[in-house]
Amino acid sequence: MLIIFDEASRIADIIWEVAEGAMTTPGAIWIAFGNPTQNTGRFRECFGKLRHRWRTWLVDSRTAKMADKAKIQEWVDDYGEDSDFVRVRVRGVFPRASAMQFIPGDIVEAAAGKQHGALEYSHAAIIIGVDMARYGDDQSVVLVRQGLQVLYHEKHREIDTQTMASRVAMLQDEHQADMIFVDAGYGQGVIDRLRALGRQCVEVYFGSAAADTRQYANKRAEMWGRVKDWLKSGGAIPNDPELTADLVGPEYGFDARDRILLEKKEDMKRRGLASPDAGDALALTFAEIVVKQHPQPTPQPHAYAGGWMGA
Repeated sequence: MLIIFDEASRIADIIWEVAEGAMTTPGAIWIAFGNPTQNTGRFRECFGKLRHRWRTWLVDSRTAKMADKAKIQEWVDDYGEDSDFVRVRVRGVFPRASAMQFIPGDIVEAAAGKQHGALEYSHAAIIIGVDMARYGDDQSVVLVRQGLQVLYHEKHREIDTQTMASRVAMLQDEHQADMIFVDAGYGQGVIDRLRALGRQCVEVYFGSAAADTRQYANKRAEMWGRVKDWLKSGGAIPNDPELTADLVGPEYGFDARDRILLEKKEDMKRRGLASPDAGDALALTFAEIVVKQHPQPTPQPHAYAGGWMGA
């Protein structure tokens, strides 16, 4: 069995997954060629977290006998040795960000596993973001952030809204959170239950208008824009492969008014990527500006029934 992928960066992840099944044949060989044009996807992972399973080569075009060295030097002079254009077209290495990737991979990698000292974030409000998923492949995610530090996150599959609301209330008590933001898309049951428990929470409609209507087409694009700025300013996230994949996954474009519009979850799935549930939970913590409360409010009693699975 011999499998050859050409232009491997553009081959959807689902095709890689199907092809992998053929590797159970004794003596099977799999070869993948391509320009490193995208910073996400299975071809990128061959040189990243899956590199222990592949023999990899990077080819710098300046070492190729038939390459036009004068033209290559012109590109280097025009764009810079470390520009994404030269990285991809000359040096044969992956870009910091693909052409339409919203959050560059290098700033996500720098944030993963970082731990700030408490003095760097303890002055800030503690905010919980809740992204409630439909049943199926998607996950429901609760994430707690304080200033530059993500304090905690957990993921659930097929959890009902009542159990989820009780879990969020427990986390609010544990972290003394100042505010809870919930995605209103599938989270209305969570919102209703939290309010019945006496908790202050705000529903967030991803498709609603952004506060900055000149730059962003909707609320979701604005929240992700704030995540991007936060990461650039030193934001710290857990070293969680699913969260990092979520953050670098979405691409973006512009609407008719030249405002930033983030790729839809459905379009990401067509490209073979998972729904960015953990990324959306982080983005929800940037829905509005929250001021730390002094003193913290006295928690209301709540009931909890059923099991839960944290990640």
